[in-house]
Amino acid sequence: MDDYESLLDRARSKIPEDAFKRSGERFQVPSVQLIVQGNRSIWQNFQEIIAILNRPGKEVMKFVSGQLATAGNFEGSTAIFNGKFSSEQVEDVLSRYIDSYVICPVCTRPDTSIEKEGNAYYLSCTACGAHTSIRPV
Repeated sequence: MDDYESLLDRARSKIPEDAFKRSGERFQVPSVQLIVQGNRSIWQNFQEIIAILNRPGKEVMKFVSGQLATAGNFEGSTAIFNGKFSSEQVEDVLSRYIDSYVICPVCTRPDTSIEKEGNAYYLSCTACGAHTSIRPV
């Protein structure tokens, strides 16, 4: 039977070198592309961003429109909000969503999913196994 140190060295050699790096390098959310037409703001790369976040568009739209205090809907790959908003305002709200509902508070990786158990919602991390209670969107 091998001693502990040799087993530990063998285990470490099988893990990829970048496994312990912070996942921020690989988790890049593009800037919000927003145009204003009349009294509506159109988020052009909405579909691209929700694909990176790995969250349903309905959920992200509900959070963002609630934080902006306006009505919004999405059509195809764009999201449309009633009112004139800057891309900085939408990026700020999106950043709050990511911090609360995407990034794991334990390991800071974006490899999470939202699970509902009874009346409670949890952010479940596939990277570290953490199960953190969150507020519903």
